[in-house]
Amino acid sequence: MTHEDDAVAKRDATGTLLKDNPSNYRTVFIANALLSFADGLYFPFLVVFFYSLGGIPLTGYGLGLILIFESIGRYFTGRGADKYGRKSFFLISSIVGIVIYISYPLLPLLEPPNLRFLVLLLILLVDGMANGCWHTVEAVYLADITSKTSRGKKVGVYLGAGGAISGVAMLGTGFLGMYINFLTVALMAGFIYSIGFLILLRIKEVADKK
Repeated sequence: MTHEDDAVAKRDATGTLLKDNPSNYRTVFIANALLSFADGLYFPFLVVFFYSLGGIPLTGYGLGLILIFESIGRYFTGRGADKYGRKSFFLISSIVGIVIYISYPLLPLLEPPNLRFLVLLLILLVDGMANGCWHTVEAVYLADITSKTSRGKKVGVYLGAGGAISGVAMLGTGFLGMYINFLTVALMAGFIYSIGFLILLRIKEVADKK
């Protein structure tokens, strides 16, 4: 039996196949679809929020720092997911996502105003780290739950669906933006993330922890 065959044959305590089991793929697929929809709704409002605070300079700084911190988060998540498992990082990143969503629109209420810049930096740091955590752990988990013969197709469908759903949500934001404010969208996105979190509770670990 090859290493790949051994991985495919791995079963949980009930005897259910863990790798290439449609239920594992379906669970993370549905969770990602919900989170992608929430991100699509939220992102245009976030860009406008940055612009309202400091125009194009702050918008560039804010989005750039998120990406930089995201890269750092990817590095540490990649190492930690092997040691502590994938599921814990899925759950942590989704919980943090809910907090971050609500934190941005509440930032202007913070007093004194001089404190807002430091808190914004903290939010950007946590936002980027959480994004890096999610994107890294989903990549390694997809590798865990798919075999060589189906991996390319399943990952392609997963990523394609997530991108399309996020795009449709952004199109909807163009309409919603005329009727609701940033905080309302944040609460909506946070609620959707909460549903995603509950779905992620069903995820099963596939790779052995080191």
